[in-house]
Amino acid sequence: MKNKDLTTGNPFKTLLLFSLPMLISVTLQQFYNICDSLIGGNLISDKGDSLSAINATYPITMIFLAIATGLGIGINIVIARYVGAKENKYVKEGIYIALIFGILLALALILVTFFFTDLMLKAINVSDTYLNKASIYLKWYILGLAFLIIYNAVTNIFQALGKSNIPLYFLIFSTGLNILLDILFVNLINDVNLKIRGIAIATFISQGLASILSLTVLLIYIKKTNKEHVDVLFNKNILLKILPIAIPSIIQASIISFGQILIQSKVNGLDINYPGAVAGYGSSYKICYVIVNIYTMMSNAISTYTSQNAGAQKYDRITKGFKSGLLLCIILTIITTTIFLIMPDQLLSIFASKGDNKEYFLVTGRKFIYYVAPFFILLCIKIPCDGILKGSKDMRSFMIATFADLVVRVGLTYILEPFMGMDGIFISWPIGWAVGMILSVSFYFMGRWKKLIGYSI
Repeated sequence: MKNKDLTTGNPFKTLLLFSLPMLISVTLQQFYNICDSLIGGNLISDKGDSLSAINATYPITMIFLAIATGLGIGINIVIARYVGAKENKYVKEGIYIALIFGILLALALILVTFFFTDLMLKAINVSDTYLNKASIYLKWYILGLAFLIIYNAVTNIFQALGKSNIPLYFLIFSTGLNILLDILFVNLINDVNLKIRGIAIATFISQGLASILSLTVLLIYIKKTNKEHVDVLFNKNILLKILPIAIPSIIQASIISFGQILIQSKVNGLDINYPGAVAGYGSSYKICYVIVNIYTMMSNAISTYTSQNAGAQKYDRITKGFKSGLLLCIILTIITTTIFLIMPDQLLSIFASKGDNKEYFLVTGRKFIYYVAPFFILLCIKIPCDGILKGSKDMRSFMIATFADLVVRVGLTYILEPFMGMDGIFISWPIGWAVGMILSVSFYFMGRWKKLIGYSI
């Protein structure tokens, strides 16, 4: 097998075939938590406490995912640049340093966070009713951080090599396994309070297998396709190229997730007066964020495409790739917006709890979808711009646009919620997206990214 060359061929077809496995992968990866919520809500008879517990941990788990994703972006862009420039020795050294650093980072995170799960959950106003269940679920998630980070590192390495389809095969297997183990453990465990532990262990096992299998295949693939001798396994110079991209990406994604924690805290506080609000908001948030993360993965695909072509100095293909990425996002937006607006109740029914608060669950979830889905078009325009900015290492512009979105969204949540309740929280989302979109588009046309890659204006 040879590395996929993104510097040749029709840009639209090349980007479509390259991004499609990535889009399917990110959708399946989110199914881990979604399936946990689905089974927790439908197969555990505890008045919806298990569903609320899993949903309440979601913003915290998103911070860990943000760290894994941010590191992956840095790995992806640097290795893709070496691939485009045909510098195979540095490709190989970059892969080794990425994997070693990823393992060290995962171990550090586990040691720092495992004993503070209750503290983190209390900080976001998680109800005492299901605090213990949320803590059990979160602890098992933290124990699996090494699998999460390594899988994302391996996935981004394969994407940089142009082989975005390989990790997908393992993810399909592990997602199916996760569902089967969830159902098996929930039915085998008699104690209602321990069933959520079975769900957490099922996710741990499934993610572990996906990580180990994909890492094994990567090492075999590199050994067969790259015969270059490497001088060192831990090339600090390459790490110093990865970190200036990875650290801003991690900070950016983590702050976004932290902003969601602040918003979740507000929703958790409303659950006293509106029982089921946490479950309804958490479920609709997950549904909408499946699409948001698909947009993000499309941005990453454009970044890889941009980085390879920048390495090959084929700058005209970058602007063509931008137009192709925008067209793909438009198609995606039309499909998803239509589905979300036509059948919100059907989507929410996937998570329908056996609890007594179904009314608030549906009202809250439906309202969030109606506020957010019509404005996917804002992300549709923003994402291709972000992809070009990241792929050309213009992290400053990318971070400014992203932070502005976050500040507006969180700020408006706290300003509007006392006067408008849930509506105030929900309306802040599209306003924040609009601000971020305007800035991303402006930075794209200002052209600082062109100077960074030597593209004459």
